[in-house]
Amino acid sequence: MASRMQSMGMKQRQAGIGLVEIMISLVLGLLVSGAIVQIYLTTKRQNDLQTSLTARQESGRFAAQIIQRDAQMTGYRGCLRDLGNVANTLNTPTDFLYRFDRHVEGFENGAGVPASITNVVAGTDVLTLRTVDDPGIVTTTTMASALADPVTVIGLDPADPATPAADDIALITDCGGAAIFQVTGFDAGTGTIVHDAGGAAPGNVDKNLVRRFTAGSQVFTIRTTTYFIRESDNGTGPALWRRSGGVAPAQELAEGVENMQLLFGLDTDANQTADEYRTADNINANQWRNVVSVQVALLVAGVTDRVAELDPRTFTLLDEDVGPFDDGRLRRVVTFTVALRNRVA
Repeated sequence: MASRMQSMGMKQRQAGIGLVEIMISLVLGLLVSGAIVQIYLTTKRQNDLQTSLTARQESGRFAAQIIQRDAQMTGYRGCLRDLGNVANTLNTPTDFLYRFDRHVEGFENGAGVPASITNVVAGTDVLTLRTVDDPGIVTTTTMASALADPVTVIGLDPADPATPAADDIALITDCGGAAIFQVTGFDAGTGTIVHDAGGAAPGNVDKNLVRRFTAGSQVFTIRTTTYFIRESDNGTGPALWRRSGGVAPAQELAEGVENMQLLFGLDTDANQTADEYRTADNINANQWRNVVSVQVALLVAGVTDRVAELDPRTFTLLDEDVGPFDDGRLRRVVTFTVALRNRVA
């Protein structure tokens, strides 16, 4: 009997959980939960930091690559040397889109930028490059006269980027001269590039290309391309934009490119070497032909806020200091110099 009562007493003493045990369990649970949250926040921040670093690096690399590619092709005219004659037969050869005598052009802090380049971020420079589209096509017969239509290979695929289309601006060139004209039609069956007088703006003054181009001459489409900084369509801040020609809308190229500053290498003694670097507002209209290189500085940032500590630094972009910033984004300066190889060959 005593043994039975003793057993019942032990069971009663073991039943239930005390307040101390509950409090210990809560504290341990909070510690474990806090550790899990801390690990999650640390991992998330490291992931955000790495993502921001990767995006910043990729934007800077891509922006530098595409600007360098176009800059290296500025002023290309096949085998024609710079001293050769280039006839511009368009109605408005001095219009911004068609003044191909200026292979490169800049606008300091966006001042004087043409109306077609809109919403440029204040305090950023604008770069215009005039280049041909590669590859070109080759004429198969010698023109009967300077007024004749050039003839190229028969059966070009209309989808081929090198195939001329109505309203394209084209450059025909050989080692003795070059001419710029507007295509008014293309006959794939005969390979004939028509360039009648008039046509859609700008139109041709007349059919005279000044020179009778021989078989083997090259024909390229030629374009004016402008790079500038504008707010991203994604709402992430400034980005690098490009506009080619006057019909197609501007394209957003790289998020996070917040600023662009430019210096132009001016050849002052005709030795095809930059003697001094100037901002765009210190180069007059007649001196753009003497620019042989371009220095470009880009301020590139990640597009996510608060991934790093606030950075009290200012960043030097050639002749400009920008910053500091209070958004916690990661930033770096990408600087490069491009020799305009068609101006120094």
